[in-house]
Amino acid sequence: MRRLTALFLLSITTLTAVAQLPDDWNRLRYYAHSIGVDSLGNRPDAPTLTRYFTQIVYGHTPGRMGYQGVAEQLDTTRIARLTTLFLAEADWCPLLDSMESHDRNYLALKAYCMRCLVDDYLADSLTIEQVQETLNTYRWLNRFATGNRIVVNIPSASLRVTDRLGNTLLNSRVVVGKPDTPTPNFTAYVPSLVMYPYWNVPRSIMVNELLPKIRKNPAVALDILNMQLVDARGQAVDPGTVNWTAPVKAFPYRLRQSTGCGNALGVLKFNVTDPYDIYLHDTNVRRLFKGENRFLSHGCIRVEKPAELANLLLGRARFGADYLNTCPVNASPKTLPLPRAVPVIITYNVLEMDADGAVRVYPDVYHVWRQGRTLVAGE
Repeated sequence: MRRLTALFLLSITTLTAVAQLPDDWNRLRYYAHSIGVDSLGNRPDAPTLTRYFTQIVYGHTPGRMGYQGVAEQLDTTRIARLTTLFLAEADWCPLLDSMESHDRNYLALKAYCMRCLVDDYLADSLTIEQVQETLNTYRWLNRFATGNRIVVNIPSASLRVTDRLGNTLLNSRVVVGKPDTPTPNFTAYVPSLVMYPYWNVPRSIMVNELLPKIRKNPAVALDILNMQLVDARGQAVDPGTVNWTAPVKAFPYRLRQSTGCGNALGVLKFNVTDPYDIYLHDTNVRRLFKGENRFLSHGCIRVEKPAELANLLLGRARFGADYLNTCPVNASPKTLPLPRAVPVIITYNVLEMDADGAVRVYPDVYHVWRQGRTLVAGE
């Protein structure tokens, strides 16, 4: 029995409903509704069918998605073929089944959510809109189904690497932005990684958090923080030559933290081609991954398994188990290009599968969902 038909048989209610929908048009609309696709038209003409098939296979851009730097790939030829088969009253189900996402997380969530949407059953304070948004996000991810991809979900503070068939290659906990310094939703690429990176302190952190403390006793504070002052040419500056009484906002230098195990970025950084200066990295405070509250950063994403992630992206075992604890003094940063830039996609799903395969509902940490409101793209 085809997978599409099997999904209709999740419950007695579903079975009864299918028996009452004898023709393909009602069957298609029922299936679309059961996975969260609202009505897209009342007549099975070519434009309406194309809209339905596109939404079922590829979804639409999730709400609040910001920068989109990864090209989407829709197989419009096969979508058109689906429409042609449907209008010719031929068997269109196998082609639709082959095009839908094969991500196991999506299949499990779809089975769970069909009960929510078909039987009007909502658990754990979920809303219909949250269920629809989750399923739509996974369908939208099907637009990036070429090669490996990194998906970071903010509410679960988790990272997955999947291959083109939707198989999970790596699960990792992450630390993401605090509610007042949130990690944005975006798509971009990881083109390279850096061994023993410097931490070039963002100016906002330097001005608002560090300089007020450093200027009280510059030499001692910089030594404790393992930081240097750097001028516009990238040259280190003697703190004894700096006018520390000048206004903080007019400070002409930047701060750079030395490489090593004491560096805030740890010993591995993953460059990301986004406009927010957000990247993935190791950390020198790895105990934070054990906690449930992993919304602690200024926006960048700390990765619990950076060595495993690096090896996966490089396609070879470049880093051994002991690398994260190997900290040469004053090591120079070294950039390693990836064989192929890998997409990274930041999502916001409160409903998600955990690493053990259980469906979980996570807190709305950024208060994205407000009373009775759905996400609105670009809001």
